[in-house]
Amino acid sequence: MRLGWGDDLSAVLTRTDDLPSSIRKGKPFVPAVEWEGEWREMRAGMGGGKLSFLDRFKAWTYGDDKDREKYKTLLVREGRFASLSLSLSLFVGWGDDLSAVLTRTDDLPSSIRKGKPFVPAVEWEGEWREMRAGMGGGKLSFLDRFKAWTYGDDKDREKYKTLLVREGRFASPFSDLLDEGCKTVYFRLVIPKHAPAASPEARGGDIAGVRWAGPIAVHFPATGDEGFSLRSGFYAEPLAARDGVASVILTMSYYGRRRPAAWGGYKGPAKFETLSQVMKMSASVVQEGSCLIEWLKAPPARGGLGLANDVVLTGASLGGAMSALCAQVTPNRVAVAPCLPSHGAGPVWTKGSILSYTVDWKRLASGPPPDLPAGLLASLPPGVTAEPRTPGEAEDLVEHILEKVANMLKEPPPVVSGASVIVYMKNDLFVPPWSTKKLAHHFGAELRALDGGHGSGFLLAHLQFRRAMLDALAMLGGASN
Repeated sequence: MRLGWGDDLSAVLTRTDDLPSSIRKGKPFVPAVEWEGEWREMRAGMGGGKLSFLDRFKAWTYGDDKDREKYKTLLVREGRFASLSLSLSLFVGWGDDLSAVLTRTDDLPSSIRKGKPFVPAVEWEGEWREMRAGMGGGKLSFLDRFKAWTYGDDKDREKYKTLLVREGRFASPFSDLLDEGCKTVYFRLVIPKHAPAASPEARGGDIAGVRWAGPIAVHFPATGDEGFSLRSGFYAEPLAARDGVASVILTMSYYGRRRPAAWGGYKGPAKFETLSQVMKMSASVVQEGSCLIEWLKAPPARGGLGLANDVVLTGASLGGAMSALCAQVTPNRVAVAPCLPSHGAGPVWTKGSILSYTVDWKRLASGPPPDLPAGLLASLPPGVTAEPRTPGEAEDLVEHILEKVANMLKEPPPVVSGASVIVYMKNDLFVPPWSTKKLAHHFGAELRALDGGHGSGFLLAHLQFRRAMLDALAMLGGASN
């Protein structure tokens, strides 16, 4: 699909054209290889473990069963290195409103805790509609079949239930700092249709005409999540169909229907131009999430639904971190199950993380220096300058900004202690495992480690992620505070 030419097309074509001769004329770059784990044995044709469909297909390529004795034990090891061709496309500027955004972001947690959270005026988009769990609402696509696999084997197919789905929207409380086109928050509700009605004694109530007595999961978006589909298929639908848990799926500014008007709508992956935009994206979704929880919990006299249902906050990657921060700032009793979260933004964007290679540190250093709040300027340690002139100085400054403003360790743990389950991947190169462990220690959370990296966690660990959500809800039910 041709979505556009690309602003950097000229540079890319020039590099591509010159590449063969430049490699021949000079000494090829020797990458700094980092190993992922140690050597391990693998039986040829077995894929290193249980004989899956893919492994059987590989075995077929070796020959028939008479050749199986020829299979040998292999040694396998993976490595990684930074690509010289990695696109430097993020943070090409600081942002004219950076000072105001940093001040608001730094003050946000305490301001939410001190006052009564804003109860949004929700407007509904259409009526409740039915959706068959595992079908994605329509034709059974490859993605739907993959989602169906997450529900269990064929014997479990009869457990699929009809769900009720409805979308709503409200104005973001962060609107004064958001770009045009980002100011409206969109969300989706997913509820089992044939769930028991809420009785006067039940911990539940009425959600826009639907009586619901069970728990509710609030799903925060990950980086790059443009809508509802992935979180609906991987989490909300199976939670409703198999576990009797309703879901609220929240959208994030700068993605999907909330892209800035200046970007001209949806034209490929989101391309953040300034540090300010990334900070606004993260801070706004925390405040919007706390407002959504308040709408669920606040009495009708304040414009809320007045629900007494147990609530768990969750998400993966950025969504996991934002769900954790929202659990810290909301005054409501909630469980939290962050998956693949960091303790702050610094370890994700600086000092060797994969995403640090996507930031154009050279352009940040060559442009005008950022406008920083006075308190942040006063906190600069020796060796960190407010007027960076080299890529290293720019990265040091960003690391200090994020450590001061976007660091969950400086905020108190959630209101309910002992209702937190955190999941991380042992070989995560986007979110350093040490950062996740810091957050878990701060929360006093149960920490669960899974084999694999960030990408495999997203694609293959949603069963374990859902189990973390359910276990956190069970902990909330047994918590005394």
